Formats: sequence, structure tokens, C-alpha cells
Amino acid sequence: MQIDIHTHTKKVKQGDSEHRNIDVDRFLEIIKETDVKILAITNHNHFDHDQYIEFKNKVDGICQIWPGVEFDVLEEGRRAHLIIIVNPKNSQAFNDKVGEVIGNSSVDTFAISIDDVISKFDTLDTIFIAHYHSKKPNLTDTDVEKLVSLVSNKKRVLKEASNSISAGIYINHGHNSIHGSDVHNWNDYGNIAENLPELRLPVESFEQFCLLLDKDDATIKTILDKKTKETIQINPFGVAELINIDIYNDINILFGSKGTGKTEILRALSNYYNGIGFRTDVYESNAKRLDVVFDLKGNQYNVDTESLGIDNCSAEFTLLKNATEKNITSLSAYTRYYSAEATNKISKNIKIDKFTQLDENSSKRSFEEIKDNLKEIREFKGYFNNDTKLQAVIGDELFQELDDVLSKIIDKVNSESEKRIIDYKSISLFNNLIKLFVSEISRKTGQPEKPIKTGFYEYASNRIAIEKDVRKILENISKPIEAQIEYVGDLGEKGKLYCTTNLISQDGKITDSKYKHMLSTTKIPQKLVAAQIEIIHRHIYSNALFEKITELKNIESSEMVNSIDDLLLFYRHFTLNDQVYTPSNGESSMVLLHNELLKDKEIYLIDEPEKSLGNDYISDVIVPLIKERARSGKRVIIATHDANIAVRTLPYNSIYREHDVNGYCTYSGNPFSNSLVCNTGQKPNLDWKLISMKTLEGGKSAFGERGKIYANS
Repeated sequence: MQIDIHTHTKKVKQGDSEHRNIDVDRFLEIIKETDVKILAITNHNHFDHDQYIEFKNKVDGICQIWPGVEFDVLEEGRRAHLIIIVNPKNSQAFNDKVGEVIGNSSVDTFAISIDDVISKFDTLDTIFIAHYHSKKPNLTDTDVEKLVSLVSNKKRVLKEASNSISAGIYINHGHNSIHGSDVHNWNDYGNIAENLPELRLPVESFEQFCLLLDKDDATIKTILDKKTKETIQINPFGVAELINIDIYNDINILFGSKGTGKTEILRALSNYYNGIGFRTDVYESNAKRLDVVFDLKGNQYNVDTESLGIDNCSAEFTLLKNATEKNITSLSAYTRYYSAEATNKISKNIKIDKFTQLDENSSKRSFEEIKDNLKEIREFKGYFNNDTKLQAVIGDELFQELDDVLSKIIDKVNSESEKRIIDYKSISLFNNLIKLFVSEISRKTGQPEKPIKTGFYEYASNRIAIEKDVRKILENISKPIEAQIEYVGDLGEKGKLYCTTNLISQDGKITDSKYKHMLSTTKIPQKLVAAQIEIIHRHIYSNALFEKITELKNIESSEMVNSIDDLLLFYRHFTLNDQVYTPSNGESSMVLLHNELLKDKEIYLIDEPEKSLGNDYISDVIVPLIKERARSGKRVIIATHDANIAVRTLPYNSIYREHDVNGYCTYSGNPFSNSLVCNTGQKPNLDWKLISMKTLEGGKSAFGERGKIYANS
């Protein structure tokens, strides 16, 4: 929720930009695109009540519009600007007063004294905002002191700074401060609005805002009570010290000197939440290394070649290792049979051994083709029947019609399959009978066995099958694999950091030491096996083929390589701008903390996130992320020594751990009421701001430079 106390909706003075003019519809469009929920219209020496009402009604329910004016103030011959904003309930009276004091004067020359501003407008429930220091033209310290001395409520006087850093410095020196857009061009307002002050407490009215300026405890408590919170009792230091802690569904900051038990409290909270069903752990900065988190060594890394579009060829590896030669029938076998004289009278009359064997391979292929067709049709029918969305699209009638057709096709193909298996088995049975008869006749008569077939078909088929297996293995080994790229984090101006995994299959030639094997600590078996497969491929049709296959099986530990999976190598590393990059310890901390806050969790427990991080990164990246988690209703609990985190996040709850000669004490409070209350009630309240400046890293001077701490004003 952002607030803009200084806007212009009209070109009023001669020096004003034409782009300050804006119509009500464009105004609505712009405001809807921002998080600005409170806006004051403060034109130069001019208040248009009709426009105010029109704009107010147009954005009703989206943004509060408050009436105001930016006066030229003249003090001792010095011109300065003073903004006054009044209670919207008094807009008509305010309009009358502005008209009265300006009268017929030109807006370009009009000026009013501080005394007259107070006398005319202080009774209208007014906030006074003075241009100060670098915000020109500015009131001097003397002018501001005079303004404070005249108003009825000194807390209603604020100094307008030029930016959030200046506002933070003024606040540190005890002055209420704020800054606004002072918009010159409404086309730029979307970008300008991102840097406007943020109201961490949801302000519902002008009156409530003024009570927050007064640091009214009852108002602050009422607003805080609207936020979901849980009171938890923990004993991080044993039952001797039970601690009751309020945890808001927002930002909860745990701070205190080193050694006061902040880490132990976080761990106790983690145990508590785990005990009621949440999965939590404490994120500790520098406890983990980025290369371990992303497993650069690949201790847990694994990948299946099938998912990479590569056949693992496990069947081909098995067949290759078990391959044996198919012998061709030698001519001597024919010579022995035909040169031997048949003497057995019975064998002379048996004709079956003269039969030629039938071709069973073609019938086998015919059967397997129809079997594959049947399988695919059944799979389609199964998919079709299980796809309820498709059924809904095509309707019951078409669905039933298609189901009937598929059932008929399956029956027909199944019938054909049965015929073909019968044909195949019949031929196979016949051939086996011939073989058996020939063998038995030879055994009984002592006559040489008649060669049934030349064996060349089996010999050639065997070699071709081995070649197909080897070629398939080599083709899959040589397939390029696209690098796997995982986003790691943003290193700001340097660019985005990625974890890149390069994958290749060992082809017998790879010697790059960067590449590691997933399943073995040694590369020797894989490299030798891959090289031997290439050798086998070159000897497919030579007499030395099975000698080379034997050499493959004799490679030490070759049994470890049974598929392409076993040949896969990986190189896992970080890349920045497509170059190999090793992040520093600080960059590792940046990325890990950033990723922790990006996780979708209900509870974030973070211990000293500032370690190894620069203030710029904390302010520009981490603090906005923490705020974003809080806006989502998450519980963010952070132990820190860093003022950027403890102050700029504007926590709903600050838990302070104190240690002195009397032991330890726990306080709770917030920057809105500027107090810290002892949980046991045995010690007086502490000033939140003073304790924060004393305890948080950087001390008072650094504390004052933290930006966007408007809620402390």
C-alpha cells in the first residue's frame, strides 16, 4: 500500500508542464496499474473542488483521494513551498478558505505567510508538509521551527524530502519526513509510483493516518489485531526459560546481540511447526555451498537415455555378447552322403528324408506382422475407451459406433492371426519331422545323414542380425544430446546464472577429464567396450568377427556395460552468458537466499541472511522479496543484525533478545508504536528506534541512511 502526498492534476502556473493535465478516465486507468492507495491532489495555489469530487468518486474503492494545495510561502523575502492536506470531510470548507486567501491574485505571483496558513487552515484537521533541504524551493530550519511552534499538533508537521534516502536521514535526526511524486508527466507515473513511500499498516481513512502520525497505541493495536497472528510457547533453552512469541502472517524480525540465542529460537520454531504438520527448516546463510546444492559432482544426478530420445539398446548388447556363428553345411557332408551306398532295405523305401524343408521364415514374419497390428489396434482401443474428454466431444453415438468398428476389426485381425500362427507352426512342425527322420535313419542304419539345407540362409541372417545390432548401438552412441539447462539465479548486472549439464555417450575416443561417468568411478571399461564395438562393426563379414566378439567379452569389467545408459558421460557446471563460470562465496549466498525466498512455502525461517551479501543487493532484491512474501500472507521469521532487513521491511513484529548481568530477556514490539515490551512484564518498555540503532549492524549513522522507513514517521 503506497501513498503519494504530492501530485498535480492541472497545469496552473506558467512554469508547469502541460503533461500535468489529466482527465478523470486516464487518471483511473493509471491508478489501477499502481499500488497507490492514498493520493493527495496538491496543485499550485489552486484547489478545484469539482475536479476533486469527480476524481474521488471515480476511484472510489480503489484509492483514497485527499484534498490539498501547494502554497507559495513568503518568509522574510524568501519564497518556499508548503503543502497542506486537510481531512476530506472538510473539502468544501477547504475550498472556501483557498478561494478566500487567493482571491483575485494571480497563481503565478501569489504568496502567503506561515502565520496566515496556520490561522486559516489549522482548524480544518490539517497535515503540513514543508519542502526541505534539497527539495526546492525549501523552508529553512528557522521556518520549520516557526511552523511547528504555531500548529495545534506538532506531529502533523512533516518535512518533504526529495527521495527515500533523504527521508530516512531526516527521520534519524528526529524529524517526521515523507516524499511524494510531484508528478510532471502522468505518462511516467507508473514508474515513479514504484519508489513512493509504502504504508505497511493498512490505512483506511485520513483520521487513521493522523492517529498513526500521533503514534496512537490504540489505533496501532487495532490495525495489528486485524492481521492473523499466533501465540507460540517454545523452550529453546530448556524448560527453565519458556518463551511466548507472537508470530504474524507477515514479517517477524528477531534481533539482538550475538550469543543471545536467536538461532536456537528459530530452530525451536521449526520444531514447533513441524510438529503441527508443516515441513520447515531453518535456512542458515553459508551453511550450504552452491556447487553442493546443485550437485555439480553428480552424486545424486541420474538420467535415463530413453527420456533423451535415445534407445538404450540393452537387447542389442545382450544379443551381441551372446552371438555365436551359424555354420554353413560343408561340401564334404554332401560327398559323404551321396558316395555312401544305401544298404538298409527299409531305409531305401523311406521317402520322407528326400523331402525339401519348407520356408518357415516367411510364415513367421507374416504372423509377427499381424501380431504387431493386433497389438497396436488394441492399444488404440484402450486409449480411446479411457479418454473421457474425447467421449464427451464426439458424443455417445459416435463413440459407440467407433467402439463397435474397432471391436469388429480386432475380431477379424485376431482370426487372421490364428490362421497365420497355425500356418507357421505347421511348417515348423513339418521341418522338424524331416530333420528328426533324417537323423534317426542315419543313426539306425549307420548311413551318413543327408544334408537338409545348405545353412547359408542362417549364416547370412546371423551376420546381418549382428550388423543391425551393432549399427543400432553405434547410431545411438553417436546421437547428439541437447544440454540440460537449469536456472540458478540472478547475479544482477553480471547476468543470470545457470547450471548446465552436457551429456555425451562414450564412443571409445573421449578422453576429456571434465566428463564423468554416472554409474562408475572408472572410465576404462566403457571406453574399451565402445572402441571394441566399433572394431566389431568393421569385421562383420570377416572370418575374425567372432574373435572380435570374444575380445569384447574378455575386456575386464565389460559386464558393467549392458546398455547405452552405461556409456553415458556428463559434465555439470555453472554458466554465465554462455561461458563456464565459478560464482564467488558472496554470489553463492545471493543465489541461495534468493531461491529460498522464491520457494512457495507457508513459513520462512531465515538465519542471518545478510552474511556475505552487500547492502545494495539486500536493499534492491532481498527486501522487496521479503515484502512480497509478506503481502502473500506468508509467515516470514528472520534473525538478523542488518538494519536494511530489520528496518526497511517494516516488520509487524520485532522480537528483541537482551542479555545483561541479570540474564536474558525477550521483548516484542514494532516500529509503528516505537516500543518494545518485556514479555514477562518485569522490565520497563524500550524505545524500538534507539534499541535498533544500538543493536543492528552499522549503528546510528548507517541506520539513518536506510531508505523507505516512512512508517516510523
